[in-house]
Amino acid sequence: MSREKQDLEVQHLDFSSSSEPLRSQSSAINVLLVFACAVFGAASFLFGYDDKLISPVAALTPFVAKFQGRNPATGKYVLTARNQNLVFSVPLVGSIIGAVVASPLNFHFGRKWPLVIAYIISVGGALLQVLAPNLGAFVGGRSISGLALGIANATAPLYLSEACLLSFSEQVVPASVRGRSVSSINILNLTAGVVGTVIVFGTEKLENHLSYQIPLAIQCVIPVILFVLTIPLPESPQWLVSKGNMKRARHNLRRLRGFSDAHVEDELRLIALCEESERELQSDVKFWHIFRREQLKRTLTAGSFYSLNQVSGIILSTTYTTVFLTELGIGDAFSLTIIASCCTLAGTIAAPFVIDRAGRRPTAFTGMSVLFVIDALAGGLAFNTSDPHSTLGIAALSFVFNFFWASSFFSLSNLMPSEMATPKLRHHTMSYTIACAQTTAVITTLAVPQLTSADAANLGAKTYLVFAGCMAAIIVFVFFFMPETRGRTFAEIDEMYAAKIPMWKWRNYKTSVEARTGEALSDESEKFQAVSCT
Repeated sequence: MSREKQDLEVQHLDFSSSSEPLRSQSSAINVLLVFACAVFGAASFLFGYDDKLISPVAALTPFVAKFQGRNPATGKYVLTARNQNLVFSVPLVGSIIGAVVASPLNFHFGRKWPLVIAYIISVGGALLQVLAPNLGAFVGGRSISGLALGIANATAPLYLSEACLLSFSEQVVPASVRGRSVSSINILNLTAGVVGTVIVFGTEKLENHLSYQIPLAIQCVIPVILFVLTIPLPESPQWLVSKGNMKRARHNLRRLRGFSDAHVEDELRLIALCEESERELQSDVKFWHIFRREQLKRTLTAGSFYSLNQVSGIILSTTYTTVFLTELGIGDAFSLTIIASCCTLAGTIAAPFVIDRAGRRPTAFTGMSVLFVIDALAGGLAFNTSDPHSTLGIAALSFVFNFFWASSFFSLSNLMPSEMATPKLRHHTMSYTIACAQTTAVITTLAVPQLTSADAANLGAKTYLVFAGCMAAIIVFVFFFMPETRGRTFAEIDEMYAAKIPMWKWRNYKTSVEARTGEALSDESEKFQAVSCT
């Protein structure tokens, strides 16, 4: 080990043991830091608006009349299964490409400029949707917007973790509040969904082309505002350090911190040490290492939650909400869509408090059991949709479904991958998880219209029974593969996986004192936790 690195490590240990912390939450915060966190966090608002807007827009009569006409199977203004696939599924390919393109953009151009590029692309995609002369052009606009969202979703969290959130969490989020920290990020996303559905509810009464063009035009305005707000923000100091630009990194860090110049210098040296240690930690690992025998169970667990939550039945009451309710013949599907979005948001707000208090496995089993029951009940009511009470019952059950899904399955899907992976394989595991999730998203959005639509399998709400079967299998999978990680350090998780402790015994298992306190960690965990930057 070099003399310089030894000095840095001694300095870091001195920081952690001093009576005055390197960065207190109050001293680190300044106005620009809060503003930067808000602006980069608002990228999730753009995604949430786009994601939840399309379902009510695609159910508007003027929209269907413009881009399709009456459904030949029912004579109603409802998109056919094929056109639903085009509108909802094809743009996901754009988001996958955007996520892939984001990696080299982030590596070469940092965090701010890829996000600026994404906003410019997003404006073009949204304008094409507003002015589209036919369905092909509209889907093209959606795909371009998907490309932008893929870049933004992969970029904004990097800036937040590197430049903003570290100052609030003092480098490492404590294990006792890790669930709250990770799951609370979803709230702005779902808030945007409520805003989008409320806007369409208001414009639906116009009963002309403006009913769908106004919500889409607002989608053009959001990235313009974010573009203007993002331009003056400083680039991530951590990325600048990784590129060896210490002078600019020091300048930007000074702008983002409220403490003294001496503390800025201390943090800058710590960031440099983090970068060097992480490069050493990951220098000898390859992507395929996540499939080694000793890592396979962790990889399967981490990569499955995002995918499995999409086959729970939630797609009927989120992505296809308004279209699905319209097919059921419920009177005011647009106002019910607002209720559905609000229930999802309420569940997302409740999740941060539930996950850390109840634990991961209790939250999962309670939530998933409720989802299974709702799937079964809604599927059963679907055999009598001629009765208005049955269709209203299905709608009400879907709202309850949204709440329990958001407060359990969805929030755990965001949290578990970050906890499962061993430190040196975390980046590869997250890439695998995202790939699995996007693949499942494409499959489910393609499959559901083929099951529900009158011009396809015509199962309608009976599709809930298909998802009930999926939920039964998921509950069994969770019992055998999902560990209880509440309050556990990464070293404890490593230790219990190495000891091959059955998942259902993790809650009461006593790990070594060293793993619980971090006094003597495994080689890879020591490197990660002692100087962790992420």
